Amino acid sequence: MHKIFLISLSLFIAASYTLSVTAASTPLWKKEKWNKSRKLTWAKPGVSGDLSNAKSWKENGKQAKKGPDRNTDIILPASSKEYSVRGSRQNQVRHVTIDKGGELRGGHRNELEIWGNVTVKPGGFIHFISIRGDKDTFFNIEDSVFPGKGKVYRHCSKNPPRTKNCNSQISHKFQICKIGTKSVEFISNVGVSDEVMLQHGKCIISGDFRFSGATNKGAFEVYDGGILEIQSGGRIGSFCNTNRKNVYNINVYRNGVVQGGSPERPLTSDAYICLGFAENNKPGVSGLYSALGSFIRVYSSNPKKARLVFTSATSVNGFTDGNGRPIGDAKTKASGKKGIALQLAGDVQLDGVHFDYVCEGGIGLFNSESSRSWKNVSYGKMCAASSKELYSKMKADPNSYYHARGDMKSEWGLTEKAVTSMKQHLGKYDPFQLAASPDNTKVQSMGQGKNSIKTPIAVVFDKPISVTINSKVPGAKIRYTVDGTEPTKKSPSYKGAIKLSKTTKVTAKAYKSGVGYSPTYTTVYVFN
Repeated sequence: MHKIFLISLSLFIAASYTLSVTAASTPLWKKEKWNKSRKLTWAKPGVSGDLSNAKSWKENGKQAKKGPDRNTDIILPASSKEYSVRGSRQNQVRHVTIDKGGELRGGHRNELEIWGNVTVKPGGFIHFISIRGDKDTFFNIEDSVFPGKGKVYRHCSKNPPRTKNCNSQISHKFQICKIGTKSVEFISNVGVSDEVMLQHGKCIISGDFRFSGATNKGAFEVYDGGILEIQSGGRIGSFCNTNRKNVYNINVYRNGVVQGGSPERPLTSDAYICLGFAENNKPGVSGLYSALGSFIRVYSSNPKKARLVFTSATSVNGFTDGNGRPIGDAKTKASGKKGIALQLAGDVQLDGVHFDYVCEGGIGLFNSESSRSWKNVSYGKMCAASSKELYSKMKADPNSYYHARGDMKSEWGLTEKAVTSMKQHLGKYDPFQLAASPDNTKVQSMGQGKNSIKTPIAVVFDKPISVTINSKVPGAKIRYTVDGTEPTKKSPSYKGAIKLSKTTKVTAKAYKSGVGYSPTYTTVYVFN
């Protein structure tokens, strides 16, 4: 049997081991090991209360002496009477189990943090939460459904407080910020009624993940250090085929990654990215945007049969918006400028990809030569034109697009707040704080007045450079790679400046006795 050898850094883990192809395809969260921790059970099912109140919890059958923290597992038992356990951004919990009648609920734009696995049983609810942590985890709503056939989304902050008709609606704004390259895998249907911010770490879609359900303006944003992975049979897409705020459906910023499968868990069947099917005379109406310094990859066990599929949200039979109304027609072919569009300035290397419902010129390339290296590319019969006519020169700015949402003085300054929150979170829980120099990002102001935001964009280098890696832990030993893979004991030991002359993703890990292991650090240097 073909075997994949997973060899840890010799400085980090003494033993090496082998896994079969079957084991290597095991989800990351199944391999994770957890320390024994406190377990709290809601004391009075059917009665709502404050998450922080120790008197509301039982521990080992007795009243708890203190409320939950990020190392505490919580259980909301079943009840014939619905009840809500409410928290805020100040609250952290580990594993969460919610049974029938229970609801775990943060505040609107004040989401409580979950650091472990989430299981929502039939009849349970979860709203206004964010995903954090240094472990690989899963998120599962066991009987999740989407709008249609009488089911509709309601904005989470509106009355009634629960989206009773559609339990898969989890948030209005949704943030994911894992430390290093740790992941959360969504293994069931999940919906978000506005934007999703993948600030850092890996988000794996194995079920059906939809966003922008109630507001029709949200986007899925992949920030610096974020990895959006679509797994076999998984599907991600916007609820709406247009956006009222002139934003892309999916935005991949510098050092952000979108990938079908992964090296450790390649695709065994198609994975889907469903984009807006709209009039694309303006590059920001719908679709996907990848900036300079971003990456798009496909890892497949059979690139001709297990592909990353870019298609239209309306190509799905029975597809509805957040109000349960059918949009588009799966039998309607793209034509002219009506269809999906992609604006690609990043490092896009594809082997096993299928395009369908693409409008004329809908695949906009910053570098017209980049697609020549793609392999196993196919086109659906619903595209607007021949394959050659689907390509065009990129219309959007390759290094400046951000979803603008106001300044920091406004509650709508979410882009700047997301970046600030990410840096604070990562710095708080990572003593190593690996960093590379010279600086490979710069801050650019976009818009004016209320719509002015400061966003980080890639520095573009014209000449070869020498890159140094630093740690805030003196004497830490570092290993690195320049091919985007995780460092192993075979990877170079960092002993001095790394010479670079082409666009490169630098990946590093560090270790020091008495401190432990660092999270995986990644950064991208972009060259003309």
